[in-house]
Amino acid sequence: MPDVRGDLARALRAALDDLGASGVEAVVEPCARPELGDWSTPAALRCAAVLRRSPLQIAQELAALLKAAPAVEHIGGYSVSAPGYVNARLEDRTWAPAVIREALARDPADPVPLPHGHGSRQGKALIEHTSINTNKAAHIGHLRNACIGDTVARLLRRTGSGVEVQNYIDDTGVQVADVVVGLRELGIEQQPEEPFDQFCSRVYVEVVRRQETEPALRALTVAVLKAIEERDNETARFAKQLAGRIVDAHLATMARFGIGYDLLSWESDILELGFWDAAFTLLRAHGAIVLADNGRNVGCWVMPLVGVDADAPEADAAAGGEPATDDRSTKVLVKSDGVATYTAKDIAYQLWKFGLLDVDFHYRRWSDDPHSPATTQAHAGGATLDGRGFGHADHVITVIDVRQTYPQMVVRAALARLGHTHEAANSVHLGYEVVALTPRAAAELGVAADDGAAAVALSGRHGIEVRADDLLDRAVAMLRPKAADAATAHALAVGGVRYYLEKFTLPTIIAFDFGDALRVTGDSGVYLQYAHARAAGVLRKVSDDGGEPEPPAALQAVERTLLRRIEDYPTALAEAAGALAPAVLAAYAFELASALTDVYEHTPAIIREADAGARRFRRALVAATRATLADALSVLGIPALERV
Repeated sequence: MPDVRGDLARALRAALDDLGASGVEAVVEPCARPELGDWSTPAALRCAAVLRRSPLQIAQELAALLKAAPAVEHIGGYSVSAPGYVNARLEDRTWAPAVIREALARDPADPVPLPHGHGSRQGKALIEHTSINTNKAAHIGHLRNACIGDTVARLLRRTGSGVEVQNYIDDTGVQVADVVVGLRELGIEQQPEEPFDQFCSRVYVEVVRRQETEPALRALTVAVLKAIEERDNETARFAKQLAGRIVDAHLATMARFGIGYDLLSWESDILELGFWDAAFTLLRAHGAIVLADNGRNVGCWVMPLVGVDADAPEADAAAGGEPATDDRSTKVLVKSDGVATYTAKDIAYQLWKFGLLDVDFHYRRWSDDPHSPATTQAHAGGATLDGRGFGHADHVITVIDVRQTYPQMVVRAALARLGHTHEAANSVHLGYEVVALTPRAAAELGVAADDGAAAVALSGRHGIEVRADDLLDRAVAMLRPKAADAATAHALAVGGVRYYLEKFTLPTIIAFDFGDALRVTGDSGVYLQYAHARAAGVLRKVSDDGGEPEPPAALQAVERTLLRRIEDYPTALAEAAGALAPAVLAAYAFELASALTDVYEHTPAIIREADAGARRFRRALVAATRATLADALSVLGIPALERV
């Protein structure tokens, strides 16, 4: 793709240096007044104090230097405007065909070349996402996590970074123990046709409800949890088998949304292989942890946390985390009964991710399917994969909601205390806010809502949740009348749900609404899919005559805007990847589709265009748009449909 902006910035940099303004940034922006040009720079305004001349005079000098310098490709001329802008106009005759040609030549197998000022992450990025407790079915909150993580992985791969995606399987926590107790003690039976993960969700809710009035059940959970963490016993094996069945269900659910993994890392394997023991030895040797000999944490191994944000949110026990302590100046890593906390295990796992732990897993395929992810195991028996390709990351990105901000800070602090400051700096917590429901969506899904509530909060412990499978099934049913067949309805539903969960910035609490997510107009994934299908339809109806597309003598405003959007794709991709922000690419895709719609609505129909040259150019413009939109949709994990 032509990098006109980057080329202009480089030429401007040289001109500023010639003027003696080397400290002034060479800023190039889209021109706010199209009648003056396509690109513009306010650099002269910023030079005035340095060069002690009027901005308009400096702008004239810059324009003269740019005109005298080697030509910037696709720039047809420069002008100056008050109070001190230098404007550059594109040469449509060369620029428009170049944009189209490069969009059509883009190879999905090769990284997209990034524009000036942008680069891919160097080295290997390890992304951990989804990470559902193995006690229940995946719900809409887990789905937001997985969509974010999957799209970030796609963004990094598309921009040339090496990526490994991991799903951390928490199979030793208290929630798993709750389900083990429920299955063994409460006599709850699985209903006919009830999926196993949904059955376990129901068992979990019932156990939690009865624990409130039956202390004996709570004591059973404690005993089961201890047996699971001790590993080699019948209860631990039962819990592992239970977790395996639920993981199968989770993988199937995520596959429906086009989400997959390279490695499943099991917490039980981390415990059995002694990851925490190795990490504990390192932390103790470096003086990073101490044994508390007084106060409420007496008998616990704790990490002093000078410099860690004491106001960062922390998950409470009900949310699946650890109870907050009264004193945020320390973090308990090993409780007085010798049990390592969640955060302790996270520290050990983070050290392994960076290749800093002298212990490793054994590996095999999760299933007989050669395309299934790899999985860890604690014993060498049956291990069929070489594990040297796993871990050893240069960047670690952990996708987990904002309630885990404080524990993630502790993990980074532990790395720094061990002297791994580079790794600490490259440990990224990609935090996001939770998902709720609009009252309308709650009613459609049969979830109870208080009168007058603006949004309905979800709670897995109390059975107030929206399972990801149910969500998709509902979306498919709503879209089936608008689709040619069931497969198309499924693809539209995936696009609608994924886009809705990705288009909001990460700090935004999403109130999910079916009407907004699945509408065919406006800012929705279904609208993007319709735009792609419409473009594909035009290309089927208007044949390619094989000639070179030449732009008309004067581009229409909507055509120029569409070309600019196509040209912007590498920049949008680079910005989204650099910020780890799917919402940036989602916004770009909507702008591109909207620009294509404007061309349809404000120019004659291509199929009725009598002029062969004009028809050839406009067909090529649609083809370039379709190719670019398809690429963006692929990165967003949204099916690009040829027909709807």
